[in-house]
Amino acid sequence: MFRVRSSFKGKLKVDAPLQAVKNFFANLSHFTEMLGGVEAIRREPGGIARWTIATDTPVGNVRFSFPVRESSPRADIIEWSPAANERENLLRYSLKFEERNNRTVVDISHQVELRRNRAWDLHPGVGLMGEARLSSALQRRINEAIEEFLVRVKEKLEGEDASHR
Repeated sequence: MFRVRSSFKGKLKVDAPLQAVKNFFANLSHFTEMLGGVEAIRREPGGIARWTIATDTPVGNVRFSFPVRESSPRADIIEWSPAANERENLLRYSLKFEERNNRTVVDISHQVELRRNRAWDLHPGVGLMGEARLSSALQRRINEAIEEFLVRVKEKLEGEDASHR
């Protein structure tokens, strides 16, 4: 089995009320508007949200579709996990919200895994690169995109909160 993986873990501290921050992240359109590479998120029957993500890789531009379902175990967490029957394009992210000293802290966890029987099944040029090199390139792209997204989220939420004080 050929697997390409990446993950991101981090914290976002925002000077905004917890409910405003949680509402922001609950609105999936903010991801398509502000997170690089997310082309679309489409709701489907059965509680599925299909994320279409595109990125440049060393073998060219690639586009994948990630069907996910909401799997939030508690009210202070927003979590999306791979849809029940998905075996190839796996996306999981979790956001845990906590209010501390009039700030909201968000613990962020994000994982992507692409599974194929052979490298060729993922992309014709991938067989020349191998799992480790492609995973490293994917990891770099995801880190850059999420870090930029979090800067934009913080600016937006703190700007909106300041204008309501």
